[in-house]
Amino acid sequence: MITQTKTKAESTTNLLNPIIGSVLRTFERMLQCVPRRSGLELKHKDSPKFPLSAIVALTGDMNGTIVFSVSEAVSLEIVHRLLGEVVHEINSEVCDAVGEIANMIAGSAKAELEHLNLTLGIPNMVVGTGHEVYYPPEVAHPLCIYFESEMGQFMIEFGFRE
Repeated sequence: MITQTKTKAESTTNLLNPIIGSVLRTFERMLQCVPRRSGLELKHKDSPKFPLSAIVALTGDMNGTIVFSVSEAVSLEIVHRLLGEVVHEINSEVCDAVGEIANMIAGSAKAELEHLNLTLGIPNMVVGTGHEVYYPPEVAHPLCIYFESEMGQFMIEFGFRE
């Protein structure tokens, strides 16, 4: 059992840098923003802490989920930077834009992890405070990566199983 837990932890760690790199690349290229990682922790009941989350499933040699979670202010700024439009509340256009950034993040990570033969799912959006994303018990304990940027704070949460 200790070996199995260690293997799950190693698998999660091997995914960390490609996911962080994909976030940085996507924000720099698509949003002209340079975020910096501000924290890393195991997922707990209160995460994601932001009210808008895009959930992207990846399947292949490993199966998992990447969750991109943002505040309302960050989501509105994403629309402004992507589309040049000013919006004042979360609507379908905001959800589409946040989902597209999540898809780009997952796609960039997938490219770095090509040896896993991953396929991306369509981003699913969840809007509302206090939502929680559940992972199957076979998933190594999911991680939360926090970022700071000129746009505001956001986070990536992910968990995979072999």
